[in-house]
Amino acid sequence: MNIGTVLRLQIEGTRRRLSCELIGVDDGEYLIVKMPPLHTMANVSKLLVNENEINAKYMNKGTMFGFQSTIIDLIHKPFKLVFIKYPDKIDSYDVRGNKRVECFLPASVKIAEQILEGSITDISRAGCLFTIDTDENESLTNLLELNSEIKMGFYLPGIAEELIADADQKSIKIDTDGSSIGIEFVGMDSAVKEKLIDFLSKAGA
Repeated sequence: MNIGTVLRLQIEGTRRRLSCELIGVDDGEYLIVKMPPLHTMANVSKLLVNENEINAKYMNKGTMFGFQSTIIDLIHKPFKLVFIKYPDKIDSYDVRGNKRVECFLPASVKIAEQILEGSITDISRAGCLFTIDTDENESLTNLLELNSEIKMGFYLPGIAEELIADADQKSIKIDTDGSSIGIEFVGMDSAVKEKLIDFLSKAGA
């Protein structure tokens, strides 16, 4: 884990997940994470208590890693920081499952009632990376933290109609140059899946 890694934390007692940034590591002892603003955490903040158990996941170079741990301390001022026990074991999962193809496909995602226009910069049968240029980083972060289920629309070369898939957002990266969302396809019509597989096959995947 590197400083700046985005962790997705699921706290015992809730099915919600929070996106937070890793800002400190003491190897073998603890991790320090910076929590998102309280207004994005709804009723989850009350579960941030010492010794509460958490499950954490993060992405690195196409592989998902996960671990279990416990909260060992919290600081509320000047920033809300959470100290997590250094994990005894970190598991890895290859979530790609298929070779990704670099591309530039017009696409959009619908989150809640908001539609974000952008493009897919790599894609596989399992998911894709969706990128968007935006200056509204804070509002986008809040929107994504509160809504993991999204609807994705995209276009493939030679196909006029928009292809639709149900999806989950698995990772978020937001910086001054724009934003990217790691997306996993969770529901896709058989006709859409056939078109995607045909596109990937022609691209050598």
